[in-house]
Amino acid sequence: MTRGRWWALAALVVILVLAGRYLVWIDLANRCVIRIRPSLVGYDNTMVKRALDTLRHGSPADYRNVCIHVATINPNPACGGFGGGCFWHHEGQKGRATIDISTEHGLIWTVAIIVHETCHAIQYHEGRPPRFDLEHECYNEDDRIMRALVQFE
Repeated sequence: MTRGRWWALAALVVILVLAGRYLVWIDLANRCVIRIRPSLVGYDNTMVKRALDTLRHGSPADYRNVCIHVATINPNPACGGFGGGCFWHHEGQKGRATIDISTEHGLIWTVAIIVHETCHAIQYHEGRPPRFDLEHECYNEDDRIMRALVQFE
């Protein structure tokens, strides 16, 4: 192999390692693969990975719901603003969905947002109408997971 090909191969390996570190969550044991979009506003995508790992160990049932209903996590502020997240109701969400989240407020808050937006994905996959007020159910879900993961003193 020529020196140029070695450098090209080395560059490809570096790109794949960085993409694997920041842009995809892979959990083969639980058959869970989730794409993580790059953050455009400087959020650390590893926060999303830490949140998924926390969820996997702290609430396996919620983690399984995320793996079943979510294909992509977008860590860029969207309709939820910088402190929350959102789920868009449209045809592209029929399979595993994309959820938008914020990682600005730390680990437990990020976990709660993931659970909240996954709740909306589940509602959508169950065929519930988008204009029906479904927030109350999902706020209960994020409150439940925050209480389960945080020990109050």
